[in-house]
Amino acid sequence: MTGASAGVPHVWEGPAHPPPVVLALHGRGGTEHDLVPAARVIAPGHGVLAPRGPVPQAPAGWAWFDHHAIGVPDDDSFAARRDELVGWLEAAVAAYGIDRPMVALGFSNGGMMAGALVAARPDLADRAILMSSGYRLPPRFLAPGGLAGRRIVVLGGGEDPFHTPAMMDAGVRAYAAAGARVEAFRYPGVGHTITKAQADDAAAWLAATLAEDAGGAAVPPAGAA
Repeated sequence: MTGASAGVPHVWEGPAHPPPVVLALHGRGGTEHDLVPAARVIAPGHGVLAPRGPVPQAPAGWAWFDHHAIGVPDDDSFAARRDELVGWLEAAVAAYGIDRPMVALGFSNGGMMAGALVAARPDLADRAILMSSGYRLPPRFLAPGGLAGRRIVVLGGGEDPFHTPAMMDAGVRAYAAAGARVEAFRYPGVGHTITKAQADDAAAWLAATLAEDAGGAAVPPAGAA
């Protein structure tokens, strides 16, 4: 990439198969490398674009925006960082020749950014896979109406102390109220992580929804709650 946007550290793996490319957004304290293995499982050969979040965290790693508490972003920081990400993505799409829209994959803090991106710019990412990140978005991020008809899947652990079942349920209701087509998976005994079962269910969900949207037969993902 060239220009100012080239300064964002990122991973790019070009696709070997037709779109969509996976946009992978790591969690708080993570890096651009964290979700690449999961993206390869969820959409093998489809390509991965994984940027690093802009907000440094102590003692290490990065985040996508400032927050007041877990699942409670600073709205102004959230909006500003979302707009920065949009600008960077537009440059990356042009530089790498990426077919849009992508599918946004986010973990925790990155999942909130993934949902906000789909709401604001469904032309860049028109569906989202939210791993341990079905938090309720602030009302101002749902207001534009971009989630209407969009595909969202939320996958969360039943023993997650940072993304509790109550938080997940509230987020699922909020996404549905905003018009999204939401599916949810809960995994008993699982904490704040991504398991193989979650990645496999996300892969099945993505394949099924892409086939359905393309006019093929819908295949319900196994284990949908």
